[in-house]
Amino acid sequence: MRLLGHPAVRVAVPAVCVALGVVGAAATSRALTDRPSESPPASVLALPVSDVRSITVESGSRRVSLARAADGTWRGVAGASPETEGLMADIQGRLFPLQGYRSLAADSTSPEYGLASPEITFRVLDSGGEEHRILLGAATFTNGGVYARRGSESGRLYLVPRRMVDDLRSLLAGKRVDTPNDLPDKLRENTPKQDPTSWWLRQALDTEEAK
Repeated sequence: MRLLGHPAVRVAVPAVCVALGVVGAAATSRALTDRPSESPPASVLALPVSDVRSITVESGSRRVSLARAADGTWRGVAGASPETEGLMADIQGRLFPLQGYRSLAADSTSPEYGLASPEITFRVLDSGGEEHRILLGAATFTNGGVYARRGSESGRLYLVPRRMVDDLRSLLAGKRVDTPNDLPDKLRENTPKQDPTSWWLRQALDTEEAK
C-alpha cells in the first residue's frame, strides 16, 4: 500500500519535521537559559561590613570620612553631615563586600581606563587595622559600569556597577547622586534590530575590546 505518495502524507511529513524542529529549538533554548553562569561576580574587596572600621572617599579636593561604631551606626570623622551618615547606612550593603561584574588581566595603567588619575579613591580600614585602597576611573563604553583596580595591583582590571560609583559620589556630595542612564539609548543606536545581542554580552565584548 503506497501511503507516501498520498497528498495528505506529503503535507503531514514536512509539518511534523517543522514541529519537531521547533520543539528541539525550544529545548535547546531552555538548556542554555537554565545553564548556570560560568562567570561569577568578581570580588574587588571581599570584606563584610561587620569587618569595616572606617572609610574615606576622595575625589579631587573633596574628602569625606566615616567610622563604624560598635553598634553598627556610622559617624562622620571629617565633618560629614548627618545626611551623609544616613546615606552610608542605606548603601553599606552595596559597598560591602564590594563586587564587580567582570575581572580580567590587563594593564590598568593604560590611559583609557582613567586609573592613572582616578575620579575616586575609596579607602577602607578593616577591623584588623589593614587599609584597602580601591581606585575608580573612567566609565565603560556603554556607561553601564566603571573601571577599577585594587591599590597598586596594576595587572588586573575590574568593572564595577555604575550604581556603586554613584553611591560613593553621593557620600561626597552629602545627597543622593544618580548618573543619567543612557545605556538603553546607546544599545538602540549601536545594535541593529535583527541583532539579539544581550546587554551582558555587550559588556563582555566591550571589555574584550579594551584588552
